[in-house]
Amino acid sequence: MIAWATPAPARAADRFTRDIARWAAGRQLAPIAVSAFSLGFAVIAAAWLTDESARGQAIGFVALIASVLTGRVARLMDDSRATTATAWGQAACALLSELVIYAGLAGGVSKDGGTGLGGPVGQYLRGGLLERLGGADVAGVWVIAVTAAIVLALGQMADLCAGGPPVTEAAPRAAEPPARLPRQGLGSARLIVGGFAVLLAGPRAALLIMLVLGVLALLYSLVRPSDTVTPDASGVAGYRGDGPVSAWIGGFVAGRIPPMAPLLVGLLVTCMLAALGLRNLPGILVLTPAEAMLLAALGSSHLHDGPHDWRVPTLLQAGEYIFLAAAGYAGRVPAPVTFGLIAAVALRHLDMAWRARNRVPLSWFMGEHWVRLPRADWRGFGWEGRMILAGIALMGGVTPLLYMALAAYLAALEAADFLAGWTNASFASARRRRALRPSASGGHAPVNR
Repeated sequence: MIAWATPAPARAADRFTRDIARWAAGRQLAPIAVSAFSLGFAVIAAAWLTDESARGQAIGFVALIASVLTGRVARLMDDSRATTATAWGQAACALLSELVIYAGLAGGVSKDGGTGLGGPVGQYLRGGLLERLGGADVAGVWVIAVTAAIVLALGQMADLCAGGPPVTEAAPRAAEPPARLPRQGLGSARLIVGGFAVLLAGPRAALLIMLVLGVLALLYSLVRPSDTVTPDASGVAGYRGDGPVSAWIGGFVAGRIPPMAPLLVGLLVTCMLAALGLRNLPGILVLTPAEAMLLAALGSSHLHDGPHDWRVPTLLQAGEYIFLAAAGYAGRVPAPVTFGLIAAVALRHLDMAWRARNRVPLSWFMGEHWVRLPRADWRGFGWEGRMILAGIALMGGVTPLLYMALAAYLAALEAADFLAGWTNASFASARRRRALRPSASGGHAPVNR
């Protein structure tokens, strides 16, 4: 591992947050509660950032700093009573906090109009390349926000795939591998830098800076040397988010085809057609990107135990996000609706990945009667199901209606799963921890995925 000296301000901030973490633990606050506070501060920050006045942006920046600090405090807290549900809840709060900030920045430009450049520096950037990226109007700002949301979701997935073995029930708060620690702070740094950029140059500049930092973090996660990551080969396949169609296709080859090669072919075709514009594809040819991505289903039953297979879920989901964004643009879906669908899909993917990571049986969410294709995300339709639905809606001219309905459905599904399925998983985990002691098997539950 590469070592570097930590700057003095970072060390001071780290001591400060550790002191707060100890204070919160002494007041019997759970990490999930502090993560919820972080999300609440993010919502407040996003609400104030919609005001493009200097006063509103300053208040929003203060709330953003509070969100970052409370999120850091939640990560530093050590709670031996943490469960799989609370661990997933903290991850969801971290993702939603940043997405809410993106939406607030773009929403402020929508409310007040203009190009999103302002402040003491933004006035000198008008008329240049920065103003033309994504489009010079409000829609261009939302294009940047949607792209930043996609990059954020992919970065979270890549970090999770490369994050080492799953958390065991016998040791639910096991120490994180050292290789993950630098990446956990990238989201906080990205938000702080973006907050300063809002004050200096306006929301457009802030979103672009956070997008660039997100791309760099994603590339770092994907191209870093393989000897610094410890992926759990037996669980990476569950991070894919396959639906019933993908699981059914993969069942025919019974894991004989490695997942990376067909995925790269499908991803290449999808990206090329998305770049050319789905609006230019007549009739049923709109489904071509979804059909091309179905090549990746051939590897769905593979163990994903190759040296590069831990990257498959991230690349696979990149194809889905690119197609959904392109279909939304071609179908004239309002940009905030496309952003909302991307956010809901990102939350669904991370939910499924956390289930696989923590060995949470699917029966706790769906009932024991779901026996066919038990690994498939039946209720969320899977990545391929959502792509097919978006393609059919684009053919029928009802893309805006589908995007709104699908985003609302996935959001309601996530809420129901957290209140029911994850709670059942936590109760079962707590009962097993009381009945069992750590063993060589790690105390994993039987998996019916």
